[in-house]
Amino acid sequence: MVPYFSESDYRAVAELQSRGITEHSGLQPVYDKLLDLHQAIYPRIRNHNLDLHPRWHKASIISRETAACPVQNAALVLPYFRSREQAEMVERLMGRDQFAAGVDTFRHPVIELRLTPACFAVELIVSPYAWWDQQNLVGKLGLPQHRTTFYRLLAEMGHNCYFGFWQGSELDRMCLTSAELTHRRIVDAWMETFSDGQDWFRLGYWFDPEAPALDDESIQTEVFEAVRKLNRIYSFLVWTSNNNFQAFYERGRRAPSRLYA
Repeated sequence: MVPYFSESDYRAVAELQSRGITEHSGLQPVYDKLLDLHQAIYPRIRNHNLDLHPRWHKASIISRETAACPVQNAALVLPYFRSREQAEMVERLMGRDQFAAGVDTFRHPVIELRLTPACFAVELIVSPYAWWDQQNLVGKLGLPQHRTTFYRLLAEMGHNCYFGFWQGSELDRMCLTSAELTHRRIVDAWMETFSDGQDWFRLGYWFDPEAPALDDESIQTEVFEAVRKLNRIYSFLVWTSNNNFQAFYERGRRAPSRLYA
């Protein structure tokens, strides 16, 4: 087995804690590998009609910015999220009307490919700054038929998947495992602790450096399959004009007892 990311790649990412991407010449091979991975899987994303888009400025397709926490740290991140037009529309609904500096990725649900000094993750993140979509999720889960669909989608995520509400680029112990995601009562109790506008909603696949899934011959398929599965939850929760549950959120907020908020 030949790992796609070498030991020296993980060491190079660790040095990002004190140096920027452009200041770190040893990071270029790692950056190129992540970019090659994007160029390999993105045609498959488009061919499968997944409504996911990288950052539209080529120079910022890969950066240190992660939706998992508000500060940059030792990580290389490739996010997929809404189109530019959709992102600007949602940010207007959130009260923003100036886009000279572009949209803020962290204000939207994202599916990230993230390389840190300890692991590689493919993760769906909805930060509390993406409160419009968090509210949409809460409103949708207030309806029994959609709640049942949500449980089913979580149960189908497969092995090596983790679910929780923590902040940070590394895996937290306070999360549900793949096995626990198949038990509705456990998920139900876990979701009762979720607070929109405060918690990070996170679901993703985490791989240790020596994981067979990160083999040079396997990683493209493994990463695409992870993105495809996460996209089911992403599509379930993301706000669109055809997936608008804001009215149900407002109705639930006025109720004496709210579910999942």
